[in-house]
Amino acid sequence: MSSYSDCPVEGWEDPVEIGSKLPEVSPFDSDILPESIRPMVTDVADRMQVPMDFPAVVAVATLAGVCGRRAVIQPKELDDSWIVVPNLWGAIVADVGMMKSPVIKAVTAAAQSVEKVWREEYEAQNRDYEKAKREWTLTCSHLDSEFKRQLKVSKKTAPLDTQKGTKVEPTLPELPSEPKAPGQKRLITTDATFESLHKLLEQNPGGIFVLRDELTGWLTSLEKIGRESERAFYLECWNGDSHFTLDRIGRGSIYVENCCVSLFGGIQPSRLEEYFANAIQDGFENDGLIQRFQLLVWPDKQKGWRYDDRRRDEAAFKQAESAYGWIANLDPLKPVHLGFSPEAQEYFKVWLESLMTVDMENDDLSAPLKSHFSKYRSLMPSLALLFSLSDSHVGPINLKYAEKAAKWCSFLKEHAIRAYGAQKDPVIKAAHGLTKKIKAGRLGDENGIFHLRDIYRNGGREIATPERARRVVGILMDFKWVRKYIDSKYYFLDPANGRPPEEYEINPQVLDRLKKGQTKDEPTSVS
Repeated sequence: MSSYSDCPVEGWEDPVEIGSKLPEVSPFDSDILPESIRPMVTDVADRMQVPMDFPAVVAVATLAGVCGRRAVIQPKELDDSWIVVPNLWGAIVADVGMMKSPVIKAVTAAAQSVEKVWREEYEAQNRDYEKAKREWTLTCSHLDSEFKRQLKVSKKTAPLDTQKGTKVEPTLPELPSEPKAPGQKRLITTDATFESLHKLLEQNPGGIFVLRDELTGWLTSLEKIGRESERAFYLECWNGDSHFTLDRIGRGSIYVENCCVSLFGGIQPSRLEEYFANAIQDGFENDGLIQRFQLLVWPDKQKGWRYDDRRRDEAAFKQAESAYGWIANLDPLKPVHLGFSPEAQEYFKVWLESLMTVDMENDDLSAPLKSHFSKYRSLMPSLALLFSLSDSHVGPINLKYAEKAAKWCSFLKEHAIRAYGAQKDPVIKAAHGLTKKIKAGRLGDENGIFHLRDIYRNGGREIATPERARRVVGILMDFKWVRKYIDSKYYFLDPANGRPPEEYEINPQVLDRLKKGQTKDEPTSVS
C-alpha cells in the first residue's frame, strides 16, 4: 500500500493511491502459431517493434477471413447437428499511435495478394466476356435483320398454304445462348455499406473478410436510429450459416442463403470501455455483439524501442501467402467437412467439460464475461480447423492443432478478462480519474477546497449526478485524499448562515507534492 508518508501533515492520514491497474496478461508465445504463418508474424513484430500479439491475432483473423464457408468442422464425433463455420471477429485494442493500422495492413498484404490474382483473372475473363457479348449481339442483330428481310419478301412471293388458304411465312430463327458474365471473386472489403456487403455475399458464397481501420466508426453507425436491421444483419453474419433477405425498392429482393462475414479492426481502449460498460449495465449494446469479438487482444505497451531499418522477410510472406491462397481456393459450394482425430476428440471433450463446469459456473465472473466465454465452444474447434488447413492438412484434425487452439483460448481469455475487468467497478475508475485531476491541479482552489457540484457538473457518466458524485468522493475519503470541509462560520450552526455547502478539502500532502512538481511518479496502486 503506497502513501505519501515522507511528508506527514498533522491531523491527516497518509493518502493511498487508488487502484486502476489493468488485469495482467501473459506475454505472447509464438509456439502456439501454426508453422505456415509464424515466420511472417515474427518478422512483422520485430520490424515494427510492436507486441507480437498484434500481428499474431491479425494473421489468425485473416485465416478465418480467407476460409469462411470453404471448410467446416464437426466438433463432436457423432452429433452431426453441430457444425461450426470458422469465421471469426476480432480487434486490436491500443491507443492512437501504437501501429494498429500499419500492422493490419502489413499482415493482410499476403491475403490481398491472393485477391489481386483473382482480380487479374477476372479482368481477363471479363475481356473475353465483352468480346463474346459483342459477337452475340451482332449475331442476334444479323439473324433478326435476315428474318425481317425474308418476312418482307415472303409477303410478296411466298406460296399459299392450300389447306389454310394463307401464305407460308419464314420460320423465326433460334438465337444463340447469351454469354454469361463472369463473377468477380472477392476476399476482402474495407468500407462496404450494408447493402453492398449483402450483394457481395450473394456473389461470394464463401464469405467476405471485412477490415475496419477503426471499429469506432462502425460501432457508432450501428447505434443510430433506423440502423436496427443492419445490426441484426451483422449478428446473423457472425454465425456463418444464417440466411438473410434484403428487400429494397428499385433493387428488388436479394436472398443470401448463408451469410458469412469475418470482421477485424482496431479500437481505442476508451471507446471499447464505453461499450463494455454499457453491456455490463444492460444497455443498448447488450445484445451479444461485443461478445462476438473473440479474437480480442489488449497487450501491454512495447518497451525498449530501437531504430531498425530492413526489408521484410519475403520468404516468410510467400509462405503465408501460399497458405492463405490454398485455403481461399477451396470450393465454397463443396466445403471441406472435417472432424477431430480420436486423440484430439478426447482432448476436446476434456477441454469442453472444463469450460462448461469451471469457467461457466464460476460465480466470480460477470454475466457478460460468461457470455463471452460461452462462445469459446465454437472458437476452439474453429482455431483447430484453421491451423490444420494453414499447414495444408485436410485429414482429421490431429492433437497438435487441438492443443494449439486450446492454448489460444487460454491466451485470449486473459485479454477478455482485462477488457471486461477495466469496467468491473466504474466508481473506482471515476475516483481514480479524480485523483489524476487533483494531481494535475485541476480540482480545488488555491487552498484545495472544492464543492461537490465541481465534480458532477464537469465529470463523466459515472459522476453525472450528485448521488453518484457523493459515492465517488466517498472513495476519495476512504483513501484519505479528501475530507469534508466546513467553514468556521458554520461551526456554531447559526441558522442565519443557512445550510453549509457540500465542500471538501484536499489532503495537504498531495498539494505539497503538487507545488513541488513531484506527483508524476506516484507509486502503483491498491484496489
